[in-house]
This record gives sequence, structure tokens and C-alpha cells, in this order.
Amino acid sequence: IVCDPRLPRALRGTQRDDMVMNIDLAPTLLDLAGIAAPAGTQGRSLVPLAAGRRPAWRSEWFYEHTFTAADNSIAASEGIRTSRWKYIRYIDADPLYEQLFDLRADPREEMNLAGLTAHRRTLEDLRRRWTAWRAGLSQWKLGQRWTDPA
Repeated sequence: IVCDPRLPRALRGTQRDDMVMNIDLAPTLLDLAGIAAPAGTQGRSLVPLAAGRRPAWRSEWFYEHTFTAADNSIAASEGIRTSRWKYIRYIDADPLYEQLFDLRADPREEMNLAGLTAHRRTLEDLRRRWTAWRAGLSQWKLGQRWTDPA
């Protein structure tokens, strides 16, 4: 939720479906203050979206939860989230355990599609995307400009 009283009335109360994340908060606040975000900042300013513009925007993001909770209630995992799909890979599981959810058809994530032949191509594509993100993140150095993998 963004509330900017400086926006024109026509833009107040509008809703957007763009994928935003908590890492977008710092670049947004810096932008509002007129300060450029540091080169290594991974988030993006929400100011253009709030102003009604349609900048090139993320179509997916990488998810990681790489530590195990003390009570083992949350397993270490990584994945890819798109506007439609959510792919989760449990990185410490042996054998590998994956989940695939169609968020349009199953927003509550109740049906794991990873083992279904009908979704094999989607699963393979998201595995490739996970590999590209994992490689990009492992090569990224503090202070470098971040670019989402192509």
C-alpha cells in the first residue's frame, strides 16, 4: 500500500498488480527523498508505479529461506515466483523435493503440480530459471549493480 497525498486525485485509490517486494522500500524512500539508490541495491523504487507510469518491471523473483528454524518447522528452501507460478525447491532434502503451484487456479497452494506430466514443461522452465538466479546471485558482489537474470 502506497499513500502519497501529492498524487493527482485520479491516481489515489488505484490498484496495481505489479510484483513488489519489501526490498523495494529502501529505493522508494530514497527516491522520494531525491537520493539515488546505491549501485548494489536490488530493490526498485515504487514511485513510477504510484505515479501511474508503466516502467519495465520484474516478472519474477527469487525466493530463499536458507536456514532451518530451531524447531525444524521451516525447511531450507529456494524458489522462483512469477505472477502465475510458484516453484519451491527444498535444498537440503535428499532426494530433492519440489513443489509447483498454479497461483491462478490454486491461490491457497493446496495442489502440488510438480509430479504431474501435464506441468513438466513449466517445472523444467522454472528449474532453469532457478539455476540462472542461483548462478547470478552467487557471482554478485557487494556494490555491483544488480540485474535480474535474463
